Amino acid sequence: MNKRKGWILASILWMALIFCFTQLPYFTGEKTSKAIQHVVVKEHNTIHTPSADHEEINVLNLIVRKATHVTVFGILALLLFKSLEIYRYSYILSWVLTFLYAVTDEFHQSFMPGRVSSFRDVLFDSLGAFLVLSFILLINRKRKLSYSTKVIN
Repeated sequence: MNKRKGWILASILWMALIFCFTQLPYFTGEKTSKAIQHVVVKEHNTIHTPSADHEEINVLNLIVRKATHVTVFGILALLLFKSLEIYRYSYILSWVLTFLYAVTDEFHQSFMPGRVSSFRDVLFDSLGAFLVLSFILLINRKRKLSYSTKVIN
């Protein structure tokens, strides 16, 4: 199997994994908030740090959940880019496909009990894709520039 087919397979598997996690009731805002509360209380009791109040737990919960969106869909954008990098508009195509998958994921999530669909999450997903693709673009330009200066010298 060539590398491109491997990247395509990895992209499909990653999308399937996202789809499966969307169906699980364990990743609702309420459940992650309870998990964070448990960790904070346990940490407080172990090393005697100041305990967090409800508002601080909610802020931490929001940060963890949105960072997860950015990370998961950033990885998807990377996998899609590697699948499509032979094409001229691979960066844009990868971002658009990630955005469209994020929209369908939120739509799918709207049918799951205990889950909430939000376009704001699609924006965080798209941000993750944009950040990763921008980073790849910078790395590739730096490599190309480095290669062209070596060839000239």
